[in-house]
Amino acid sequence: MPVASCGLEDQIDEIVDHYPEACGGCGRRFRSGQRGPRRRFGRHQVAELPPISVIWSEHRTHQLRCRHCRARTSAQLPPQIGASAFGSRLQAAVVTLTAGYRISRRGISELGRDLFGVTLSTGAVGAICQRASDALAGAHLHLQDWVLDQAAVHVDETGWRTRGEARALWTASTPEATFLQIAEHCHREQFTALVGARYPGIVISDRWNGYSHLDPSRRQACWSHIKRDFRRHGDGLGEQRTFGEQGLELTRQVFAAWRSYQHEHHDRDRLAADIAPIQTELRALLQAASPKRRRTRWHRQFANNLLKIWPALWTFVTVDGIEPTNNPAERALRAPVIHRKVSLGSQSRTGERFAERALSAAGTCRLRHRSLFTYLNELLVAHTRGDPFPTLTA
Repeated sequence: MPVASCGLEDQIDEIVDHYPEACGGCGRRFRSGQRGPRRRFGRHQVAELPPISVIWSEHRTHQLRCRHCRARTSAQLPPQIGASAFGSRLQAAVVTLTAGYRISRRGISELGRDLFGVTLSTGAVGAICQRASDALAGAHLHLQDWVLDQAAVHVDETGWRTRGEARALWTASTPEATFLQIAEHCHREQFTALVGARYPGIVISDRWNGYSHLDPSRRQACWSHIKRDFRRHGDGLGEQRTFGEQGLELTRQVFAAWRSYQHEHHDRDRLAADIAPIQTELRALLQAASPKRRRTRWHRQFANNLLKIWPALWTFVTVDGIEPTNNPAERALRAPVIHRKVSLGSQSRTGERFAERALSAAGTCRLRHRSLFTYLNELLVAHTRGDPFPTLTA
């Protein structure tokens, strides 16, 4: 491969030159003086892992006797050492594998033995996770404050299990941060505990009735859910089918106008002009379906629900930074849902705290293209020393 067409030159640690032994035409051997660097050469790059092994350090605390008062004084361990038998990088690796890559505790124990030559019991892995949870406590609260300081927040919830009992996993997310919280129930009170009673920004969510107390003018309903509901009605019969098909077509027009705004003109006035006729048609469709009649019995509740929160359907048209969907919150919950299925949830309240804190850190680092391992290492070092914690949003 020509030299100009291959990258990663700054990452090369070793160069090995290879020269032909003999001419491919006549078979005559090349002299040693002919073997030297050329302007053009083939290139084949190989990535390899170095031999990996854990470095064991023994810290010995000695005792000395004072020559004056004869008292004996023992040395203290430096603050960066701590009481754990495992260093910060090893602990950060364990938590990264758990929260970032959903490796089970037994799997981490086996992985540590196979790759690093270190013996880690499942109990030791649990102790490391608990220590990391304690270190993450302050950063987790700071993350919640940061998210709620933003002008808009995406909110969603899903199920969780703790020792087989039902719990709710909530998220308050932005395009740059993921905050997760495990609560006992999926109620309005839990939503208030998540974002506060007087959050001044705009909440993007689905149309679950737990959000019905929100001011529609300070809310954006998810159009992906609306599209899904119209499609469901389109699978019905008679007038319900007609209603669903017409609504689905209007929904497609909404998304087409939004894509045009995002990728073509970036003109909010033009977006409003594109949406205006869709609003007129949709309102007429919903109002026709809202009366209590036999023909509308399957879809009038849906129509009335959209009319009730009408301003919340169009916040994205007039307010910068608002999306018509709740996709950021749904993406924020995707990895925790897989984690729940693999780990079967939590086994205790302390396990809940670790899950919400570690998964929040993993999600936020992923959104910010930041190394979770590097962050956790810095956090654990600061926690051991008693220094201020590094924030996830720095």
